Amino acid sequence: MNAGNHSSEDTAMPLSTDEFNTFVTSELLEVDKRMDELETVISSILAEQNAAKVLLAENTETINHIKSDTAEIIVAFDSWQGAMHVLNWVGSFARPVSYIVAFGASVAALWAAIKSGNSPK
Repeated sequence: MNAGNHSSEDTAMPLSTDEFNTFVTSELLEVDKRMDELETVISSILAEQNAAKVLLAENTETINHIKSDTAEIIVAFDSWQGAMHVLNWVGSFARPVSYIVAFGASVAALWAAIKSGNSPK
């Protein structure tokens, strides 16, 4: 039973039964001590892992909430962008229509002036 941290002199087999029993008992106690230390380390790692899982779940929930809020804002911006396209189209359509209406109004004014007997000046 060679434990990794003993020299070859420490692990020499005892000669009597009592010495052997004492040797085995001390080796088992050392192994138990190392196992207890490992159990403590593993328990702390598991606790940290569980805490990280909780934080990850909270972060995921927050990200999903932000994502849904952002989606609503994006929908609003998209609708405003569509409205701006329509207004630009109406504006580009209104300019030539206003020229046509102005020409029609001046022709109507000229016609009214001629009908009423006033000559254009």
